[in-house]
Amino acid sequence: MASDVAKPVLCAEALSKRFGGVVASDRIDFSLRRGEMRCVIGPNGAGKSTFFGLLCGILRPDAGRVFLKGRDVTHLPAFRRVRMGLGLTFQTNRTFHALTVAENLETARRASARDAADDAHFRAAYAAFDLAGSARLLARELPHHQLQWLEICMALRRGPDVLLLDEPTAGMSPGETMFTADVLKMLSRDGLALIVVEHDVAFVRKVAETVTVLHQGAVFAEGPVEAVTQREDVRQIYLGRVREKAG
Repeated sequence: MASDVAKPVLCAEALSKRFGGVVASDRIDFSLRRGEMRCVIGPNGAGKSTFFGLLCGILRPDAGRVFLKGRDVTHLPAFRRVRMGLGLTFQTNRTFHALTVAENLETARRASARDAADDAHFRAAYAAFDLAGSARLLARELPHHQLQWLEICMALRRGPDVLLLDEPTAGMSPGETMFTADVLKMLSRDGLALIVVEHDVAFVRKVAETVTVLHQGAVFAEGPVEAVTQREDVRQIYLGRVREKAG
């Protein structure tokens, strides 16, 4: 068991991507272990969205490789990676607004090829977010924070081993943000590996064990969250440009 925890569940080797003359990802090395909560931060244009797209298979790298649970998935499309245990949400909410909460979750379950016994993380999040009381509501009737929570639960409904979240607390109040952080930390403690792209520094400091800073498409800094966020060079490229929300 200890050896399984130590092995990376998701990793990238020298991952590179160009768009014309722009280097969006510059030989990125990255490794995530089971049960780890990692935040990826950086200024606008740092390459966070490109890196996210390369990990989940929406984008194909020009060079480098991606491994999921020890298997080379570099050339597999996103839906194949999802079937292997990768869950993801996007900056733009992609729930089905004309369906009820229950129907959205059932749609996510039917889209899964994974064993229903793997949904413990879903059940824990569904209970923590208290969505049962809204099960018959149309998704479009939910307040913004619950709509975000529903999308997280839809990703978890498939029983992933790794969950990629792109700005999951965007538009939430400080209280809703911190509550979301608590739920994600609970899932991490229970063995789920998470990568969160996020701009809210208070959220990052609350949830992350390790933070990866991207700048100009490359890894600028990586390490324990407090050590990295206190670095003056990191503050100059990122933290100084972002207002921290009140906790």
